Amino acid sequence: MEGNFINIDFNKIEEIVEDDLDFRNQLLGAIEVAIEELESAYIKGIDEADLHCIKQARHKIKPTLGLFGLKRLTHILAKGKRMLEENGFDNKIEAHLTEFKEVTKAVLYEVRSYR
Repeated sequence: MEGNFINIDFNKIEEIVEDDLDFRNQLLGAIEVAIEELESAYIKGIDEADLHCIKQARHKIKPTLGLFGLKRLTHILAKGKRMLEENGFDNKIEAHLTEFKEVTKAVLYEVRSYR
C-alpha cells in the first residue's frame, strides 16, 4: 500500500499478518480500539486530575506502542509523563492535551486509511 504514514509502522503489521487480509483487518481494528481507549482514559484522567488513571492508560498501551512503531504517540506520552511529574496538573497540561488529541487523531486516521 502506498501512502505517507508517519505515526505507525505498517511494515511491522505486514510482517505479522503475512498477507492475511482478515488478520490484518482484525489487527488494525484492535489497534484502533486500543488508541480509542487510551484517548478516552487519558482525557478523563486529565479532566479529573487523576494521575492513577493516566498511568494505567499509559501502561495498557505500552505494548502496542512498541510493537507497531507508534513513535510520535510514545514521545507525546513520555512528554506528558515528565510534565505531570515535574509540574502536576498546571496550566501547561491543556497545551499537552491538545497535542495528545492531535496525535491520537492522526494515528486513528492512518489506521483507518490503511484498511
